[in-house]
Amino acid sequence: MRMEQPRLIETGSATVELVSDVLVEVRFKPDVRLGVQGMGEIVMAKRDLIAGRDVDVLAILPTEFDFELNVLNVDPHDMDGGCGRANRLAVTAQTRFNQRLIEIYYRYHPREHDTRIFLAEEDARTWLATPLPAPSPVGA
Repeated sequence: MRMEQPRLIETGSATVELVSDVLVEVRFKPDVRLGVQGMGEIVMAKRDLIAGRDVDVLAILPTEFDFELNVLNVDPHDMDGGCGRANRLAVTAQTRFNQRLIEIYYRYHPREHDTRIFLAEEDARTWLATPLPAPSPVGA
């Protein structure tokens, strides 16, 4: 019997969906306060959906984004082994306040891969649709 891998996981704080073989979308729920436990649920959901693939992530915040302050002290890569093989991350902040907040967060918790924060979802999608440059040959 073949077990089918899930393509969508609902957590208390977000909907996490594998929308293609190369993209996971995280849609934070409005009117939900994100806490450390909720962040951990999202990390686990992303890891389950990624399952060894190299994928990009699009995170979409609601206009009114509420969170517990201790979330700012948590690096998702330190939570239970992190998210797996997530490459680029595009965050759609929706507001300048959210944009500044996310910029500060990633200054304290830098990612290995390219991370960009956008106001508009369309701009984030355009950036993620741009292919990554091919790696340079060794010794070039």
